[in-house]
Amino acid sequence: MPWVRVDDQFPMHRKVRPLSDKAFRLYVSALCWANANLTDGAIRTHEITYVSDVSSPRRYARELCDAGLWSKTNEGWQIHDYLEYQASAIKIREDRANKRARQERWLDRKRQDNEPQRDASQDASRDESGDAAPIPSHPIPSHVDISSQSSIPPYPPRDHDDDLTDGQDFSDVDEMVKRELAPLAAQPITDELAARIRHDILGRARGTVKNPHRYIQRALRADPTRYLPPLPRDHRGVGRMCPTHPFMPEPCRACAADRIAGE
Repeated sequence: MPWVRVDDQFPMHRKVRPLSDKAFRLYVSALCWANANLTDGAIRTHEITYVSDVSSPRRYARELCDAGLWSKTNEGWQIHDYLEYQASAIKIREDRANKRARQERWLDRKRQDNEPQRDASQDASRDESGDAAPIPSHPIPSHVDISSQSSIPPYPPRDHDDDLTDGQDFSDVDEMVKRELAPLAAQPITDELAARIRHDILGRARGTVKNPHRYIQRALRADPTRYLPPLPRDHRGVGRMCPTHPFMPEPCRACAADRIAGE
């Protein structure tokens, strides 16, 4: 998960010190939002309401432009000198690809290490009765039919989702779903699974969802195990597991983050 870099002298900077509280919050929220959505500091006009819960965000966007912290563009705004301090979208994608490759290599090695053991167990099972009860799969209480072979495109055309969200592009929402669940999952969260989870959560909304990003994030954080994919057959765990997040080893980073956020 990429981190936003903010200098510890940032609040005392001559451009920042005179800001109103709402402008300051909008600026910090925009840093996090741009980093999470890989926009390289660009914020489009129609996205400003998703960046923060600040009321009248365009008013405070003008305040940030007047302070020299943002600049106005044809499509919206640009955070000044964003790439001088934050990682670029290209760098973050490269890091993620390298991490996925390392995980795949690790899983390949684990599968190769377990091959002899599986072969021996299969040979032994031939002498047993065929009436033996099947081994149950890992129970994942989920409204999402993860085992289904049908798939929902990552960013579907206008349908029920659009009735709830005024036709928003869901690419940034699906990326957030993957970021929220990746630390808890025993295998990668694919684009198709992220889209299915997003579609399921929005499908249970009772009315218009003004901020799908925050709405889905709250649902994921309230009950993340509901949306996790099943464990691979050869998954053997990693020692002592966290009782709150069953796929995370102790000490659990997710619990540590929750404690810090609550302080």
